[in-house]
Amino acid sequence: MAMSEEIIIYTTYDSFEADCIVALFESNKIPVYKKMNGSGEFLSIVFGASTTQSIDLIIPAEAEDMAVDLLIGAGYLTEEEENE
Repeated sequence: MAMSEEIIIYTTYDSFEADCIVALFESNKIPVYKKMNGSGEFLSIVFGASTTQSIDLIIPAEAEDMAVDLLIGAGYLTEEEENE
């Protein structure tokens, strides 16, 4: 069975924002995981937050439209940003 293609749907530097978006997606049955870049994962373990490295939120490509609608509805994206 082939794995579905994954995309980065959102990138943030705020671990709390990332957690909120993960909860939003999970409550809407969109599989999502966080990929902390650089030393972000280490910093989050040691200090409890990632403030200097980006956090990518990754979802299956087929969930992109629904995820974008949720991000716009929750105020994380604007209609203009979606079209970029």
